[in-house]
Amino acid sequence: MQEFINFATVLVVAVCVAGMISTLYASGLRLWAAGGLDREGYARIMPRVGSVICFAGCVFIVLFALWLMIPIFH
Repeated sequence: MQEFINFATVLVVAVCVAGMISTLYASGLRLWAAGGLDREGYARIMPRVGSVICFAGCVFIVLFALWLMIPIFH
């Protein structure tokens, strides 16, 4: 029974993290596309800043996962 609980825990965490990375990446793409120039020619900075934050979150999650998986970093 303990093996099944461990398997279910890993499965739930993996699905949640994959969903979080997908959501952050999709949000980053949406915000990047929305951050162009407006009609007056002024740049929209806030969508671009939000996009960079979303992409930075993706990079952080991936690097943290690599740190957890590779034992030489511990």
